[in-house]
Amino acid sequence: MKIRILGEESVVEKDLPGHMYKCLKSSLKWNRNLNEEAIEQGITKLEKMYHPMWIVKMLVIADRKPFPSKVKPNMAFIDGRSGYRGLFPNVPPITQKEVLDSKVRSADITKQDVLNKYVTDIQEKQINRNYVLKKPRYDIKEIEVVYLPLWKVEVDSPYLTKTFVINGNTGESEDLLFELWSKNEWRL
Repeated sequence: MKIRILGEESVVEKDLPGHMYKCLKSSLKWNRNLNEEAIEQGITKLEKMYHPMWIVKMLVIADRKPFPSKVKPNMAFIDGRSGYRGLFPNVPPITQKEVLDSKVRSADITKQDVLNKYVTDIQEKQINRNYVLKKPRYDIKEIEVVYLPLWKVEVDSPYLTKTFVINGNTGESEDLLFELWSKNEWRL
């Protein structure tokens, strides 16, 4: 299956124990027996998956009569399963890749839901608050589903038992995203 991937997928399997150790709470790091090698030896299950994210490219048009309108490009994201949403601070690269169907997760949120509910919510609650008086207009240029590479790693050792979800681009923890998959608090 050919999919479009969000980011450059720079985190490889051999680097995962280091990224997982960095994600630990500082109180767990006090244990001298708990280090990258202990985490690596405690790995029981390792899975790479591609998580659906809707991205919306839009133009924010602020009318300023008698001056010309100020047009600012913006890019929003909506998690395809939990509904978690926000704006990208900078535009990430998007690449194409061939992956196995079993590694690709399906989106629970449809394109119509994204258009009708989620984009409007982002515009009202995140973009409009930057405009005090007159709110801007929006021109949606593109909506597409892309996939975020994630590593799901289960660790079971004498010092730590935990499931880590690591971003395949940055190496940072995506535990919040993992928790939100089972909740409906971001759903509209």
